[in-house]
Formats: sequence, C-alpha cells, structure tokens
Amino acid sequence: MLLAIDIGNTNTVLGIFKDEKLLLSRRLVSSHSKTVDEYWVTVKLLCEDANINPADLKATIIGSVVPILTQNFAGMARKYLSMTPLIVDHKLNLNLNLKVTKPETLGADRICNMVAAKKMYGYPIIVIDFGTATTFEVLDTNGDYMGGAISPGLEAGLNELIKKAAQLHTVDMKFPKNIIGDTTKEQLQSGIFGGHVYMVQGILKKIEHELGGDKIQTLVTGGLSKEFAEILNLTPEENLTLYGLKILYNMNK
Repeated sequence: MLLAIDIGNTNTVLGIFKDEKLLLSRRLVSSHSKTVDEYWVTVKLLCEDANINPADLKATIIGSVVPILTQNFAGMARKYLSMTPLIVDHKLNLNLNLKVTKPETLGADRICNMVAAKKMYGYPIIVIDFGTATTFEVLDTNGDYMGGAISPGLEAGLNELIKKAAQLHTVDMKFPKNIIGDTTKEQLQSGIFGGHVYMVQGILKKIEHELGGDKIQTLVTGGLSKEFAEILNLTPEENLTLYGLKILYNMNK
C-alpha cells in the first residue's frame, strides 16, 4: 500500500492507495507546530479508519509546498515506517513537457494535478485548483504544460478582509441568491464568492481565446471544488492531487 501526502500552505491531505484504488483520504490543517511523533499518530489513525495495519504501508510519496513540513513528514516515514519517501519535484519522470521558463518554481501540487489530468482525462485541458491560491494550469494539444495563472484563494482573501475590517465577520462560503446583497453577510458572499466565480469565468474565457477560441475541457479540484464545479458547470475531481501522487510514484518507483 502507498501513503500519499499532499502538503499545502493551509491544508495537508493524506491518502492511502491499495493498488490503484484510493481507500480513503483525510484533510488536516498544515501545522508547523506538530512533531514527527504527532504526525505518526495521525497516520496511525488514518490506517485505523481504513482498517489496515500500518505495517502494510510499503511506500510513501510526498508532494509539498511547505519545506519544513516536508522534513517533518519525511522524518516520520523514516522513523516509523523505515522508508525514505519519494519527494515530488520537476526532475522526476513526469511524462510531461514543462514548457515554462523556470520549471523548478512549480509547486508540487500543480505538477501532480497536471500529471493526473493528462493521464486520466486527456488533453488539451485546463485544471483549476481552489486552495490557498486559486491556480490555473493549461495543457496544450500536445499534452505539454504551457503555463497558467495564479490568483489569491477565496478563503485567503476573505480571511484577510475580515482581519483588517473590525465589523466584518466570517460567512458561509456559498454563492448568494442575488448580487445586490441585503445584509452585510449577503454582501460579503456576493463580493467574495461571487467575485471569485466571475474572476474564474473571465480567466477561462481569456485562456480559451488564447488557445484558439474553442471551449476546452476543464477540471476543478481542491477543498471547494464541488461548490465551484456546480456553479461553473465544470468537472470536479476532488482528489486529483492524490491521484497525481499515485501516478508519479508508479512512474518513478
């Protein structure tokens, strides 16, 4: 069995694969204060949920954009699983041509998303990941990565606004019935959630225009993927990054 670890700035997602099947996944806060031992307790609880013995974990792969947490999870794998994890970067065999100026600056999550999208859905394709940042990845008609876009994430934008405005409070993340909000809560939903939706629609339209004007298959992933998929009428794949980790492990083990 394979333990796949997707470490983001806000959340870390753990998944356990048996052969090609994702048995289960769990999302937790990316905490810098937890120790190697505490992360091992988390992994053991994950194994209990999957009704498996931790000794059945035979390999670990880590995709991370937080170096200190990469070290902590890698240390956990070495100490408690007696294995050296595979760490995702642009130098691995990706079966993907990265046609950008500095591929070494690409986050591991973005690499995993592109690898999984290409293998599972084909190309050309656009992948949108709703995380700490909202990222857009574009694979062209040859299946090559030609670039993308990065925007501040929805929750990050909301939290920053609330932090700097004393009379604003946290609201539910859902699209409002009307853009003209009647209450402060509705107005926040309109501006933050509605604004993010229209930003995504606008960038998608420009990407498709730059690629020749045809509508292109688009996947959405990340913590809010289901909500945005429904509103934008796009294909959701909540665990795309985990599947990318599994595919990369298969290609590089």
